[in-house]
Parts: sequence; structure tokens; C-alpha cells
Amino acid sequence: MPPVKQQPCPFAPLIFDDEEAIGELSSVVLQLHDALSTNGRCFTTGATEEKAAATRGRIESVLLNAFCTIFGQSPFERFSDIFDQASYLAEHMAKDHIFEDGNKRTSLVFALSILALRNVPVVFPDNPDPKSNPYYAWIQDLVSGKRTREELAQELRSNHISK
Repeated sequence: MPPVKQQPCPFAPLIFDDEEAIGELSSVVLQLHDALSTNGRCFTTGATEEKAAATRGRIESVLLNAFCTIFGQSPFERFSDIFDQASYLAEHMAKDHIFEDGNKRTSLVFALSILALRNVPVVFPDNPDPKSNPYYAWIQDLVSGKRTREELAQELRSNHISK
């Protein structure tokens, strides 16, 4: 009897096992960061071509680890669900300090965008003042070690909108 293919869980991690997809996602992250910077929320001195290439490489490194099969282990095997994968992205993009400024903000918005891409939106009060924004506090605590990635994943799970 042939093996039965199971339908993926609606909260299953995303897999992008090709360089083109990772390159496109990297461009999305750069555009997101640029949009946040343009709105006056981030500081940047501008990037030389060499620095821009290095930044793209660092972004792609995080994305490869989050979305691709690594040493034969797929994201399905490394992450329990999309919330775990999104919290991994948020943690590593913020802690790797890829940009001069706006790392936490960019990583948080991108992680929430990944959830939305999977059609798993999360409800949260999006206060523009970082001191009053609970998810900004989460990402700050994650970077400083006061909270764990697993705790952030659980917070995202508990605040997703069921359809």
C-alpha cells in the first residue's frame, strides 16, 4: 500500500528550498527596512555597494536557516509550527544586528508578515510608541535575554486569529 500523504497543518512552517525564493525574500526584508527608515523610524547612514551586499548576505543567512533544508533536515523537522519559525526569524534577525538601526522593528514586522503570508494573522495592539507596544517589548526582551524564543512563539500562538 502506498504511503498516505497527509495535508500540511495550517500552522506548518514555510519551506523555500531554492535560492531564487530566498533572494526574493531578502529583497522584501530590505524593502521593509527601507520603508521603516523612510518613515523616519530608523537611523541609517546609507550603504556602499559592498556594505549592501554584506547586509543582503546576512539576511539570506538567516532566511536560509529558517526556510531551507539544512543538512537534510527540513523546516518541518526543525520547527514545531509557523509560530516557532516566525519567532526564530524575529530572534535571529534582531540579534544578528543586520542593520545600523531598526533591527528589532524590521525583524518583528517581517516575522508577523510571515504569519500573515501563511494566513495566520496575529492580533495585537500596534501602538506606535515602542514603550507602549507589547510586541516591541517582546522583541526587546528576546534580544536582551529576558524572554525566550519559545515564549514568543507561545505568545504568537495564543494571539492568532482563528478562521
